[in-house]
Amino acid sequence: MKRKTVVLFLGGKEDAVFRPVLGRPLGAYAFEAVCGLGPDAVLVLAESAVRESWEALIESAGPKTPVFLLAAKKAKGGRRGDSLAALLAARTVLEKYPDCDVLIVPADVPLIREKTLRALLRPHVAKRQSLTFLGVGGQSGISDILAVRSSDAFPLLRGISPSGGMAGFEVLARRLVEAGKRIGFHECPDAEEAVPAADANAVGKAAARLRERKNDALARAGVVFLDPAAAWIDWAVTIGPRTVVYPSVVIEGPTRIGADGRIYPHVHIMSSTIGARVKVLTSTVMEDTVLEDDVQVGPFSRFRPKTRVCAGAKVGNFVEMKNTVFGRGSKAQHLSYVGDSTVEEGVNIGAGTITCNYDGVSKNPTHIGAGAFIGSGTELVAPVKVGRGAYIAAGSTITKDVAAGALAVARARQVEKPGWALERARKKNEAGGGHKP
Repeated sequence: MKRKTVVLFLGGKEDAVFRPVLGRPLGAYAFEAVCGLGPDAVLVLAESAVRESWEALIESAGPKTPVFLLAAKKAKGGRRGDSLAALLAARTVLEKYPDCDVLIVPADVPLIREKTLRALLRPHVAKRQSLTFLGVGGQSGISDILAVRSSDAFPLLRGISPSGGMAGFEVLARRLVEAGKRIGFHECPDAEEAVPAADANAVGKAAARLRERKNDALARAGVVFLDPAAAWIDWAVTIGPRTVVYPSVVIEGPTRIGADGRIYPHVHIMSSTIGARVKVLTSTVMEDTVLEDDVQVGPFSRFRPKTRVCAGAKVGNFVEMKNTVFGRGSKAQHLSYVGDSTVEEGVNIGAGTITCNYDGVSKNPTHIGAGAFIGSGTELVAPVKVGRGAYIAAGSTITKDVAAGALAVARARQVEKPGWALERARKKNEAGGGHKP
């Protein structure tokens, strides 16, 4: 019968473990690796002050493995002393799994891989070792990742003090050797995997390596990166095959991007859904936005939350949208603001159009019917409706609903006074100021 495996997951330094890296807490990476092993249980030892943060992390990971969150007070004696204290604190839970292998992994090693942990367990079990260290740089260096056989190790734990002269597991290793037990080392194939992200500099290096892994995984799935080192893609992001990602792109949150698209330089996408064959041109920013298939947006467009741009629509430079549904095949190509609006299919929004949605107290809606034409420089003072196929003359300020098929002109009559400018200049010259025309 296969021996059970239990993972003791050490909470580590809270300021590092919960620091966001590629859209998730840094501790989530090691937690995902240990859960990927399919152990019989994972015991998370955390400080009571961050219990809620650990609960959120565990819930977001959705592990199939039983997880026991053990909130403990901070131990004294340093990292290895804390590791030993963790074993002692978790003993009551571990007693439910007699004669198991305990894999001990700190939370602040974000680069550790599932396959590396499997490789550590394999010789530990095959050689019937009581304690196996994950080595880094030869046997002279050992990490805080190790496997220990509970039936051999636990009887010796009571006599070890976390505040003793030698680190706890080194003492344990010596005692096991004296008792005739087997101690082993397994060399980590990539020494960086076992390096803790203990400070801001180490977190930055770990983030760069995780970015490489994420981009490599997307590239293997068919995404084309023109400069992988210049694209920051969050861990939860999915991108369809043959989509091209240009340099200096940042994609955050649970964003989904379809196939055959183009994401041009300096684009920043947050928690959005983008369909197939979409072009997002340079310096476009969006959050909580949906771009349906065959849409083109940008350059220099901004999409604020709760915006949907429907299939085949185009939104151009210096256009901002918020809480808006922009219809199929509609166009807003230049210098406009469309907020709290419903724009049906085939609408043309002229340059400089503004939906005046805020009256100083509340936000008000604008509805533009299918096929309507909104002339340049129009102000639509909400709440207002423009009917299907209606035309709004350029420069109009629309304060009332416009019927379907109608032409609305709402601007002051132009008045021209011949010679006025010349007469004004003459008077200034006579008064001793100004310049001759």
